[in-house]
Amino acid sequence: MTNFVPLLELVQSKVTSPVLIVQGSPWPVTLLVGHLALAKHTVTCFQMDVFQATRLREKLVQENQTAEVLLHPDLWDVASKFQTIIYPALAQSDRELKLDMVEQGFHVLEEGGKFITLSEYERDTLFAKAQKKVFGKSGETPRSEFGMAFYSMRTGDHPRRRHEITFHAKINDRPSMHFISWPGTFGYGRMDEGSRAMLEVADVRAGDKVLDMGCGNGTVGCLASQQCGPRGFVTFIDSNARAVRLSELNAQANKVTNAEFILNADMSVLKQGEYDVVLANPPYYANSEVARMFITTARELLRPGGRFYFVTRMPVQTIPEIVDYFGEVESVENRGFTVVIARA
Repeated sequence: MTNFVPLLELVQSKVTSPVLIVQGSPWPVTLLVGHLALAKHTVTCFQMDVFQATRLREKLVQENQTAEVLLHPDLWDVASKFQTIIYPALAQSDRELKLDMVEQGFHVLEEGGKFITLSEYERDTLFAKAQKKVFGKSGETPRSEFGMAFYSMRTGDHPRRRHEITFHAKINDRPSMHFISWPGTFGYGRMDEGSRAMLEVADVRAGDKVLDMGCGNGTVGCLASQQCGPRGFVTFIDSNARAVRLSELNAQANKVTNAEFILNADMSVLKQGEYDVVLANPPYYANSEVARMFITTARELLRPGGRFYFVTRMPVQTIPEIVDYFGEVESVENRGFTVVIARA
């Protein structure tokens, strides 16, 4: 597991309080908080995902560390200003999200404050250019077995720049809808082909109550609203605060009026037996536990006779689990994906 503390030690003379740690996995962030506590720094942590924020709070308590954990869709939503931002950037994390955090981090620094990136890459070629573009200058530590650290100072002002991509999407012969997308959310820049495959197969009827499970930027729920119509209703739910905000904006832009938007990590706030249709396109490559949670909760959320649609490229692994909870299922191959259909 990544330990960013050796990298932080290389630039610790540049750290002054108050400190904001941006993103990062719970355990590496906890280690950073502990290291900063030794130097009596005041630390706050920023996260965009409920699950990550909750796990981080638990780890901090377990290790007897003190830090406030903030949950927002955007880094520049943080009301306070900081003297130092520390960004522990995992190698496998989204490139566009990394650029976005550098851009947004500028706006929550005090004048003269430092933005410090800790990168796992021994030969990082991204952050030197990114920080120079935003801050004007960027220094860096020598390459090491732990990676590299980059540091920049805020001077003057800089216009806000949103890393936003817009796109259009439609299903079958229905009207096209317009969507905005931001880094760090599912479906950045385009409609996911798995979601398209699922919606082309899904039987959503007029008046249906639909659950967009793990809604991302809201593409699935918005397009499904065309089928359930004005008598229907769509619930958008995701653990990512940025995804929920995007879903709300996209629903408003596409005149989806019968809808609700919920930020929740485990579906525990939803009523059992409430939905006619549950649509699920989980991030199964990244975390099979999420897919499993979608399957186990969907059965209880459906009304008798309700339909569950689950799209996957790993049917051998997922279909047996769906059978365990639903009994008999059917599957349809579409666009290189398997759409599994189960009924309550």
